[in-house]
Amino acid sequence: MSENSRKVLNYLKEAGAGTKFTIKELQKALGIEKPIAIVGSLRSLEGKGYAVRFTEADADGNEIKYFALTDEGVNYNPDAE
Repeated sequence: MSENSRKVLNYLKEAGAGTKFTIKELQKALGIEKPIAIVGSLRSLEGKGYAVRFTEADADGNEIKYFALTDEGVNYNPDAE
């Protein structure tokens, strides 16, 4: 697991399962310059069932894409593999 992926996973674990974040929020919180680094990490977690992606409308009706860790993601230990 890459350093960026570990940062993303650990940050999401600290927030807890179901806590939603946008790519920009994660990017800013983690100080990662390129959004693709976040996207790649989240797609990998999503593919394993450790994160989910969903869309919600804001107060103005704009669709916002979010990611959140699943319960399985909170319990995931990449060092155990």
